Amino acid sequence: MTALTLTQAHFYTFRACPRRFYLRYLARVPWPEAPLGTAQEEAYDLGHRFHRRAERHFLGLADDAETDPTLRVWWDTFRAQGPPLPAGQRFVEAGLTVPIGHHFLTGRFDLLIVGADDAGRPAAHLFDWKTGDPRPLDRLRAAWQTRVYLAVLAQGGAALLPDAVDAFAPDRLSLTYWYAADPQQPRVVTYDADTHRRNWAEMERIVAEIDRLTATDTAEAWPLTDDLAECRRCAYQALTGRQSAGEAQPESPDEDAPPPDEWLEPQWG
Repeated sequence: MTALTLTQAHFYTFRACPRRFYLRYLARVPWPEAPLGTAQEEAYDLGHRFHRRAERHFLGLADDAETDPTLRVWWDTFRAQGPPLPAGQRFVEAGLTVPIGHHFLTGRFDLLIVGADDAGRPAAHLFDWKTGDPRPLDRLRAAWQTRVYLAVLAQGGAALLPDAVDAFAPDRLSLTYWYAADPQQPRVVTYDADTHRRNWAEMERIVAEIDRLTATDTAEAWPLTDDLAECRRCAYQALTGRQSAGEAQPESPDEDAPPPDEWLEPQWG
């Protein structure tokens, strides 16, 4: 069995529709049509550029003059009203991969700071920049991005800084989402050991189910979703016989969906 490198997008896609997971990540069927409209593609491009600008900023590189008015407003807002950052060692656009079953689970963090919590204990703080519509904390807490990032950090964060093992205990981890559209209300998701055990166990169950279905080696073994709303935003309708669900028009992307690069250019794991 070939080992997969799984991301938040893999879990999101499998939960949305196992057949879509099979077609996209295992059969490697090209996404039949562009799933995003022009406005969404432009929004994603601006979001990508904002992230690259933040990356340069935290790496200490010079900022180029910004000509796009939307991006200039976002950046000025970030510089004036960005989230408070703790002292500590910084990792910018850091990637981390850990084993899960016979496969691997990976995440890439906008910013990781390993320092201390409010009680002075070693702690690790993740920060993620968002340029889309703000989401409530409970939705962010349940999103696959949150769950994968915190799980990966709890399982393997010590590899980034072996001298600070205690900082990566689940109850020392947090993930802060900062929205350009709501800069004064960063959403902070905390973690703990019980949540990590449940989170990791569910991901292991999903991975085991992927292995079970992979062993069948037939597309028909991968169930289709019962949620026709998923079919209406899926460009694989013609391959699944779900054209009657309606024209494929994806919802406005959010934190629960795969990140932009995975919508625009499928990643095969």
